[in-house]
Amino acid sequence: MFALPEIAVVPGVESISDLLEPLLTLPRTWQTFWKSDILYGRNAVALYLLAIPLLMLLAGRNLRWAIVVTGLAFVGYVFGAAYLAFWLASCLAFYALSQRFAIEVRRTDVWRWGPPLAAISVISVYFILAHTLDNIKLGAAANSWLLANAPWLYPLGYRELAWEPAWPGSNRQFFYMILHRSHEIGTAYLVMRMITYFSEIKRGTIPAERRTLLNFMAYVCYAPTLIQGPIERFNEFNAEIDTCHQRRFGVGLLVGLWRVALAALKVIFMLGCYGPWLGRLGMFSKDFYLRPGEVSSYATLFFAIHLQVFGFYVLFSAYCDLVIGMSRLLGYRVIENFRWPWIARSLSDMWRRWHVSMSFILRDYIYFPLTRKRWNGVVTALVTFLVCGIWHGVTGNYIVWGAVMGLLVAINQKWSRWMRDLDRRP
Repeated sequence: MFALPEIAVVPGVESISDLLEPLLTLPRTWQTFWKSDILYGRNAVALYLLAIPLLMLLAGRNLRWAIVVTGLAFVGYVFGAAYLAFWLASCLAFYALSQRFAIEVRRTDVWRWGPPLAAISVISVYFILAHTLDNIKLGAAANSWLLANAPWLYPLGYRELAWEPAWPGSNRQFFYMILHRSHEIGTAYLVMRMITYFSEIKRGTIPAERRTLLNFMAYVCYAPTLIQGPIERFNEFNAEIDTCHQRRFGVGLLVGLWRVALAALKVIFMLGCYGPWLGRLGMFSKDFYLRPGEVSSYATLFFAIHLQVFGFYVLFSAYCDLVIGMSRLLGYRVIENFRWPWIARSLSDMWRRWHVSMSFILRDYIYFPLTRKRWNGVVTALVTFLVCGIWHGVTGNYIVWGAVMGLLVAINQKWSRWMRDLDRRP
């Protein structure tokens, strides 16, 4: 999820004009730049702009149907028919499970934690399964036959069709059911939405009349937020869809257009200027930190991680700007995912500003419930960020990252409380 796209290396940067040169000399053809770079990865969501004028004509139930149909069409075109079948089956299975869960969780003749633990187990198994399906491969002969006779099974960028991009690093040797990273195609975000949905059913905050198949499918198939969020909650999503037709013109329209334009500017800046500059410094090399003696200066080595994170922030916030802008054109006010994280006063404050929709879900559905059960603060923070780490990837690196981040947040919280206590003393 945190990988930056492949970016060309600039041979030298001696002045501002040299820094801007890649931006001024970008390839001017659709095939080589706009198709292959600007629409690469998560930015493929920009293709959904073609459906926005149609959706702007609809409201209420008709709008929900249109969201479902266009969302599934988007999934099928961008991620391939094979993934569309997997996605549709996943959504329908989760809906059926949620309906059964709504019944079981209200029963008094069963262990009260039985239904929640069963739901958690199913969601967890699905999450692990989704991470392993990208290892499903076919031999070269079968793969070549499918590419020639059934290219629509493959994702955008892999099909070798004349009018489509060829994404950097596209591996056509094997057939991938779910691409390479579930975070880039919405699977992990579907899991996070299901955590909120099942939790709210258990709390009784979603009325039975709102838990219709149409409402659910519109919620999980809304294409702009499907790939990488922001992660809206079921009640908030449906409340916005009910009234969004009232906010489609005037200020809302101007805000939407501005956010779409801002997203384009950020991506062009990153891929055409800032990214090549980082590449010139060697920061995209996998062994950059293993060869400190070859780095041009200590300042470069020290600030490298900050420069890389800023680059990721530019790209991820650009995606969120695009999603928010498209949604504002429909009158749908999507939650802001970044709230100036660079001015955070502490690590805890940073997590209230960075990837806000995900952070608040972890806070509301894991951290706060454990706190109310009188769990130790350090353990609560550790568990919360372990879940966060595993959600980013079922690997040892992310598990260690989650444990370290949880401990750092717990230390930060204890330090803040200690300082407040000192301030209150006479």
